[in-house]
Amino acid sequence: MLQESVGSDFLNVIQEPSNSFRIYILFLMMICAATSVKLIQIWRTAPPFRLSRQAKNPDYLKLLRISAHSLSHWMGVTFLGWAIASSTALYEVCSGLLLEKATGLAVIQFVIRDFAMTFVMAMWVVLFVFLVRWHVSARIERLRD
Repeated sequence: MLQESVGSDFLNVIQEPSNSFRIYILFLMMICAATSVKLIQIWRTAPPFRLSRQAKNPDYLKLLRISAHSLSHWMGVTFLGWAIASSTALYEVCSGLLLEKATGLAVIQFVIRDFAMTFVMAMWVVLFVFLVRWHVSARIERLRD
């Protein structure tokens, strides 16, 4: 008689996102929207590649400086949001593990995978905000010259 071993495929397990994770996604989308609004405000006044129209406008330079400063704050808030979301998720998983008295390798891998996923999402948002801030800073430098 042939005997087959049945293994678990943990990579393809579909996991329903928690409410805190959904709030985190909403938080990241809000940051992307706020960054996009700042970029649109800047481009509405001086479209890309047409910065020379605003060369002597001190109000536009002030808008750029305020936007760059604000985008720095949004990057910091993104990191803080990631830290809070990850810490909360890690606490919830560890509490569940203590209640079940289970410490299998698969459970630890799930925790690491979720932790890494939230970090990567935060890094994509920070990259977007950073690139917009870099664009704003470059415009400030071009107007100074």
